[in-house]
Amino acid sequence: MIKVTNLQEMNRIENGSLQMHIQKKAEAMMQEYQVENMDDIGCFVILEKEEFACVPMNELEFVEVLEIGAESYLHGVRIIDESCGEDIYLPVEVVRC
Repeated sequence: MIKVTNLQEMNRIENGSLQMHIQKKAEAMMQEYQVENMDDIGCFVILEKEEFACVPMNELEFVEVLEIGAESYLHGVRIIDESCGEDIYLPVEVVRC
């Protein structure tokens, strides 16, 4: 599990496409809420496939399958308080019919 709590920690995300997606999302949220650091908006949690049990499904506001580059992620958001949230990314395999 990688927990990104500031922009400097973004380089810990190994997947370049995911890193770019999260960085753009963080910057857009910081601009929208007019804050200068991520501490004021929340954090991003990147899980490994085997860490599925770490996803608090009953606490998530929504869940979606998000395709970033060639990878698919189960993406959900947990609201911690009225000004802070936690974006969770879990790599998943999508079976196409």
